[in-house]
Amino acid sequence: MKRFLYGFLLIAFMSMWIIPINSKAASKDEILTQINAAREAAGLPTLTYSEDLEAAATIRAEECASSFSHIRPCGSAWYTVGFTRGENLAHAENDNQRKAENVVLAWLLSPKHKENVLRSCFTSVGVSYYSDSNGETYIACEFN
Repeated sequence: MKRFLYGFLLIAFMSMWIIPINSKAASKDEILTQINAAREAAGLPTLTYSEDLEAAATIRAEECASSFSHIRPCGSAWYTVGFTRGENLAHAENDNQRKAENVVLAWLLSPKHKENVLRSCFTSVGVSYYSDSNGETYIACEFN
């Protein structure tokens, strides 16, 4: 069953580059809904939304446009942005990659990012999107 589920998720993830879907960038609420669905499926409590973490995510999403990394452009670590204990980043080049379900699916397929989504000690999250002049979108998700 696990093998089937991972195969299905892999096919769904790979198809997002093949099947065009017209959509706008996902909202922070849609990301929160997808994260909480994954947490509930794992028997974990849902996260609450934090505007303080959103402020940190806004800074990080903008920084990622110049340096897509968990190291900030100034050379310091990601957690120096504010009171955050986990970070997931995403870079979307098309509308399909911007969809909340695809962003969260990509995180769930990555062991380190999945750990953040399912970390039982996290209680809150903040999300921000930043689109650059080339139309590319950077998504930052900060956890605490």
